Amino acid sequence: MGDFSVQYDLTGLSTQNTGGKVSKIRFDNTKQEFESNEVLFATGSWDTPKENTLLLWNVEQSSFGLSEQANFKFSLLGKTTHEGDVTDLKFIGDNLILSSSSNGSLNAFQLINTNTSDMMDFSADSTLQRVMSRQLHSFSDIRNASLNSFAIKPYSINDPLVATVGEDGKIVIVRIDDSIKDHVIEKADASSIKAILWPRSNEIIIANGCGQLRLFDPRESKLTTICYDPNNVRIPINCLTFHPSKIHKVASGNNKGGVTIWDTRKLSEPEKHAQPHKSRVWDLFYHPYYHELLFSCSEDGTIGAINFADSVPIRKIGFRSNELPINSLDYHPHSKLLIGGGDNENLLYTLI
Repeated sequence: MGDFSVQYDLTGLSTQNTGGKVSKIRFDNTKQEFESNEVLFATGSWDTPKENTLLLWNVEQSSFGLSEQANFKFSLLGKTTHEGDVTDLKFIGDNLILSSSSNGSLNAFQLINTNTSDMMDFSADSTLQRVMSRQLHSFSDIRNASLNSFAIKPYSINDPLVATVGEDGKIVIVRIDDSIKDHVIEKADASSIKAILWPRSNEIIIANGCGQLRLFDPRESKLTTICYDPNNVRIPINCLTFHPSKIHKVASGNNKGGVTIWDTRKLSEPEKHAQPHKSRVWDLFYHPYYHELLFSCSEDGTIGAINFADSVPIRKIGFRSNELPINSLDYHPHSKLLIGGGDNENLLYTLI
C-alpha cells in the first residue's frame, strides 16, 4: 500500500486523453472477479460546447500487478450522447448504466454488443443504447433543476428502486421499469441537495448546500435527524460515501477541501476531520480492503489518500503542474487501479 505516514506530492500519474472534460468516472464492479476478466469503466463529460458524452472503456489486464510502472491500455468500447452534464454514474444489474443529468433527468443505458456471437464480450462493436430517460427534477414544473446524485435501494438490483436528489430540494424515488414516480418528498430541504446515500432500506442520507446531513425514513417520507459540523457551519457538502463494512460510518467532502467522518448512530457531532485539499472536494470513497483508508479528489487538482487509523496523515497525489480540477475518481480492487478524471480532458491513473 505504500507509506501513508508523510505528506508529499507524487507526480507519477499516467494519462490517457478522453477528448472532453470528465465529470464522473465509475468502474463496473457488478461482476464477480472470478466470473470475468473484463475491467470496464464509464466516464461522463460536462461543459462540452456541442454535446456531452457517455463513454464505455475497457482496460487490458496483461500488466496488472507486475510492477509499479505497469503499462495500461485503455480501449474505447462505446460512446453515446448525453443531454446535459453527467452528474452521477452507476453500473447496476446486468449490463445497465444509470446516469443523472444537469437537465434534471435520470437515464438508463443498455450495453449492447452488435457482434453475432452469443457471448457478450464487449468487443469493439459494443454500443451504448439509451433505454430510459425520465425528467424528475424541476422548479414548479417550469424550469429544469439539476439532478445532482442518486442512490439505489439496498438489495433491489434486479428491480431497482432509485432515490434521486437535486437543486430543487426534493427527493424523488422511482422504479426503473415503471413509467411513474414511486413517491416524492417535496420539501426534503430548503436548499439544494448535493449528494445522497441509501445504506439501509429504512434510511436515506442526504447532504445539502448548507453543510448539513439529513436522515430520512423513506417508508414514511419522514425527516428523522439533522446534523452539522460546528467547525464548518454552512459550508456546502458535495459528496458522500459509506464505510464498506460499517454502513453507519459515513464520509463527506466539503467546499473548503475538508473530509469529515460521521457516525449515524450518534450524530451530535462529527467523529473525525481531515484537510487533504485547498478547495472543493468533488468525490471520495473508502478503500474496499483497507477500510480506514479514504481517497478524495478536489478542484485544486490533487487526489488525497487519508489514513484515519493513524492520526490522519495525508498523501497527496498530483500530476506534474496540473492545477485543473479532478472531478471524480474510482478504484478497481482486482487490478489495484486508481483512476480519476477532470477538466484537463485526461484519465489520470496509477497503481495503489
